[in-house]
Amino acid sequence: MLKLLNVEKQYDNGVSALKNVTLTVEQGEFVYLVGQSGAGKSTLIKLLYRELIPTKGFIQINNFDLRQMKERQVPQLRRTLGVVFQDFKLLPKMTVAENIGYALQVIGKSDTEIESAVQQVLEEVGLAEQATHFPDELSGGQQQRVAIARAIVNRPKVLIADEPTGNLDPQTTEGIMEILQRINDSGTTIIMATHNQQIVDELPHRVIEIADGQIVRDEQGGQYTHEVDNDKKTSAR
Repeated sequence: MLKLLNVEKQYDNGVSALKNVTLTVEQGEFVYLVGQSGAGKSTLIKLLYRELIPTKGFIQINNFDLRQMKERQVPQLRRTLGVVFQDFKLLPKMTVAENIGYALQVIGKSDTEIESAVQQVLEEVGLAEQATHFPDELSGGQQQRVAIARAIVNRPKVLIADEPTGNLDPQTTEGIMEILQRINDSGTTIIMATHNQQIVDELPHRVIEIADGQIVRDEQGGQYTHEVDNDKKTSAR
């Protein structure tokens, strides 16, 4: 499903954002990606949907080799992924239904297919009655639900969520996490970057911690599943 082998990313200014990252995520897993700001989480997330290209190493996701793939193949990769951002990234002049349907329109789905898929996914996220509303008529939580609906309308194999609850209050966050859990229960792999320790504690899943561009903790059910040196294990705790 997802494999990184000895991945490094160095920016043009010389900053080394990721260093020798090796990681495997199996189909159907729910993974939290945690770490301090500047640790390398955002860089890793961007590598997964190929906004960035690794300086070194191997990345495979949904059978695509991300380092070797050509630019014309990137849209094919992204059709197998869903991406949710902290700031929603909705198109302000489109209605809720149009925002969601646009993801299908660009890959050539018919109007009938789009209408059916949009209606179904709006019901899944609890926004069927807001289909004709515009983003500025919605609360922050509702906008994030639209963003999630847009990300899953094409039924991706992997959903990448970059701080999806970062701008939301605790009650709204709970609702968003319930939706993400249902998506995961349906078989979609979820990789979610988060700073919210309460989420990690209350909804336990695999936790991968990054510090200084390296994986320092890979934990499932209280047990480390990724071998790191003893000094890093101690600091991670």
